[in-house]
Amino acid sequence: MLLLVFVMVLLGLFAIFLGGGWVAQGYFYQAPADRFVLRSLLAAVLVATFITLWVAIDRRAPGRYDTFFNFTPYTTMEVHDFEAIRWVAVRGELKLDSAGNPMETTVRFQRSLGGKGSQFLEEGTGNPFTLQGATSSGTQYLTAALRIRGPHDPEPVRYNARFKDGTPKTRPEYAPERRFVEEKGSRYVEMHKLDTVFVPSRAAVALALLINFAFVMVWLVAFWPILRFSLAHALIFTGSCAVVAMLTLMPVLFKHMRPENETPAVTACVPAAFGPPLPGVG
Repeated sequence: MLLLVFVMVLLGLFAIFLGGGWVAQGYFYQAPADRFVLRSLLAAVLVATFITLWVAIDRRAPGRYDTFFNFTPYTTMEVHDFEAIRWVAVRGELKLDSAGNPMETTVRFQRSLGGKGSQFLEEGTGNPFTLQGATSSGTQYLTAALRIRGPHDPEPVRYNARFKDGTPKTRPEYAPERRFVEEKGSRYVEMHKLDTVFVPSRAAVALALLINFAFVMVWLVAFWPILRFSLAHALIFTGSCAVVAMLTLMPVLFKHMRPENETPAVTACVPAAFGPPLPGVG
């Protein structure tokens, strides 16, 4: 597939460089540069090679090193099991201890085997994970945090649910972003995607910016020293082509070359057998 991408991009760029470049140089200068056909082929090979390498990088880490307009500045960590920390409720209101803090219970979940049908199941009962609901004994609960141990964590790390500001302590509501955020850290888990920990990464940001900058420089090299446009004209063509490619060509190539995500979103709905959700809880 990468070879096919290279060939298709190469042919398209060769046609653009040869036809468009020939017309442009005939208009701006007395005559096109010498051996213009060979120069057009060399420029097309240079840009097509970089585009193909960029697509290969994105295929290994989808979205992480995308264009200026779309890249995601984080790395990810896969989750196979976690402990769900629940707040217990009675008649729709959370139970508080003597210090005024919600009473907590802990339940462990393991990720089930399988691809598209995989989900997190409670140890001992096999019940699927839910954000809120009631146990078989009728005790209501709200998932307030997850405890996850990553490959480089010496001990499990707590990820607290985000709640709306100003909601009553006994009837909290999840914040619109619906995520669990690392206590004293920046990592987080989306409530609809419990199998992944997102790790904000400055290195990912730096590398994404470096790749984008290199992409612009490749176009400049193609137009300036290779096709022999003047620096002023080369800068104009570089800016135009690089932006158009980032907005149109690269998103299409990335989308079609990325491996399919076989891990489904983990449902957060409450099965009827678990009873109704807590009032006011999203």
